[in-house]
Amino acid sequence: MLRGMGTRSTPPTDGELLRRAPHDAAAFEELYRRHEAIIATFLARRAREAELAADLVAETFATALLKADRFRDDGGPAVGWLLGIAHNQLLHALRTGRAEVKARRRLGAEPAISSDAALERVEELIDARAAGRQLRHALDALPENQREAVEAYVLDDRSYKAAASKLGIPPATVRKRVSRGLARLRTLLEAPQ
Repeated sequence: MLRGMGTRSTPPTDGELLRRAPHDAAAFEELYRRHEAIIATFLARRAREAELAADLVAETFATALLKADRFRDDGGPAVGWLLGIAHNQLLHALRTGRAEVKARRRLGAEPAISSDAALERVEELIDARAAGRQLRHALDALPENQREAVEAYVLDDRSYKAAASKLGIPPATVRKRVSRGLARLRTLLEAPQ
């Protein structure tokens, strides 16, 4: 439990962490710890270069910190919002051939690759055969409606509206299923193997 969060027995929600993150490093660190693996895997699989993926992960979280007040807190996880930021960072990098670094500069943050260990971490994610099998197994463990929504929104890279059209359900239902599915995936992927 984060210091300063009171004596509550439940961990803080992502919304609570985002409200605190701009002035509470422990809150930001907890948010990063919760979602870094999913964001890094998403970017590593698409960027195909360890250094670029690491830069994009850093820029995604720096942007999230700067725009924390824009998160619509419905009590669910922020992973969908973070994936949206990561997706935008990736599109910019693909268009320009480089990662955007504005948010990190505004925060005075160091470049993402500060050690060989950080680069190796992203390279492991790019070589994602084992991680891909683990992710596939976790996806298969989701209820069918959540799995379909996560696959349409995250893996197929569709908007909520496009995923809703594909699945024949309202966009709000897709958003809810994605949120629940990603929360469950995080739990499954963090469980000891």
